[in-house]
Amino acid sequence: MPSAALTRLSAAALAAALLSGCALPPGLPSAASVRQQQNPADLAQAATTNFTPALRCMDEMMFVLGTRDVTLMMEELRDATQKVPVSARDMMTSAISDMTRRSRAVRLSVFGSDQANLSQLLQQAQQTAPFAVVPEFNLRGAISQFDEDVRRQSSTLGLVAERFGVRFGNESRFSVLGFDAAMVRTDTMTLVPGVASKNTTVIAKRDSSAGDGQARLLGAGAVFAFSTGRAEGTSQAARNMVELAAIELVGKLIRAPYWQCLGQGDQHPDAQREMADWFLSMDEDERVVFVKERLRERRWFDGALDAQRTPAFETALSAYRRALGLAAQGEIDAAFFKRFVSQRVAPGPLAAPPRKPAGTARDAAAPLSPSAAAPVAAGVAEPVVATPALAELAVALRRSPAGRLDLQVSSDVAGYVYCYAQEGTAGSVRRIFPNRFARDPRIEAGQVLSVPGKARFRLDARQRFACVQAPREIYNDLPSTLRWGDFDEVRLGGFEQIRQAFAQASGQPVALAAARTAAP
Repeated sequence: MPSAALTRLSAAALAAALLSGCALPPGLPSAASVRQQQNPADLAQAATTNFTPALRCMDEMMFVLGTRDVTLMMEELRDATQKVPVSARDMMTSAISDMTRRSRAVRLSVFGSDQANLSQLLQQAQQTAPFAVVPEFNLRGAISQFDEDVRRQSSTLGLVAERFGVRFGNESRFSVLGFDAAMVRTDTMTLVPGVASKNTTVIAKRDSSAGDGQARLLGAGAVFAFSTGRAEGTSQAARNMVELAAIELVGKLIRAPYWQCLGQGDQHPDAQREMADWFLSMDEDERVVFVKERLRERRWFDGALDAQRTPAFETALSAYRRALGLAAQGEIDAAFFKRFVSQRVAPGPLAAPPRKPAGTARDAAAPLSPSAAAPVAAGVAEPVVATPALAELAVALRRSPAGRLDLQVSSDVAGYVYCYAQEGTAGSVRRIFPNRFARDPRIEAGQVLSVPGKARFRLDARQRFACVQAPREIYNDLPSTLRWGDFDEVRLGGFEQIRQAFAQASGQPVALAAARTAAP
């Protein structure tokens, strides 16, 4: 039979076998073996880098510090060299996600070239929805440097005989990859001083080869040669630098000892210089506020975050100095500041009590009943006094002559206030205070707190509002359902469930008051 006919017959037989589901003709590979050869030999693996433990370390550090409501937006992290085709923005997104698994301290909004430009986003954000607020900081960065073959080393060794020669060669080439990133304030579009990351890494490529020295073997003209090469991945190097930048940027922004997560000692010159820069960038009042905030996070102090050196603050500072191994009396100087930032001590005397239901039966069953007598369509909850420690919290929703709604909160005792908004009677609940614009939940006795105040968001008259007041700061003790960021949906059904969660976390009675929605 002619070869063309054989070919047509084989093709017809193969097609018939495929269509009928029968076995392939003998000698042809099976479908299963073909699929096996097409699949990768190795299983997919997670992208683990040298900085993966450091990202988890930062997450734990922010969880312990109680860091919250650090809001970032990120533009496209471009490749200015056009030689490293990687998605640095996606790498940064993954890094920040790994760094906030437990703490939920950093909230990232991705901004890219497929959206409107940044200025339009800033102008339109507060017009689309009541709580469509702009993140406080903008992360900018780029792969800014890729110098190829900045250094090259090569060596060759050859042996030549009468009829035979051999040659060995070795070559190493080194390139430099750089990544720069910084933080910018979105309200003024100005650079945040000192919050930047600029790092470079060296990428090596090594080649080894061997070949004949004369291109002749016994007069036959045979030629032999082989070569091997090893190159460090450019994309993996870029991922390492992006993850390092994420750690540095967030650590510098919140002024936390991020270098400890990178395996760098506190006495390293770079760490010492970083802490000195933080100290010198603050005036005396700012240092007092910084120390107060950290003492309150570490349960050594309970009070307002202001610049006043009150007796309670001085007592807490003296006790903390002794815990650091220092003299009880002393100033907040550079030496103390460095130890205060970098050295950890055990939680203070205000450590959390065991979680247990708090309050009396009347307190647990207290309804959200706004007072109809409150002026300007505002509401004040019926006072519920289960114990002398329970605050009398008043919440009123007022409308200014310009039509702006403000939630005004006051209490007869000092404490810590958290306010929430709910869409309708069964809609989603969101925390509106404290927030990224006003981070301190402390309220003093007789003080009138205004929400949103000077913050860049607005209230909606169609929503319901309520506040809870705890006798001390318990954010770090709250369940995960209440540790979501500001303006994010709270995974609880209503205000009463929130009050119960606060009471469970504090072990003490928690006041709750609601405001009646103002008339449009």
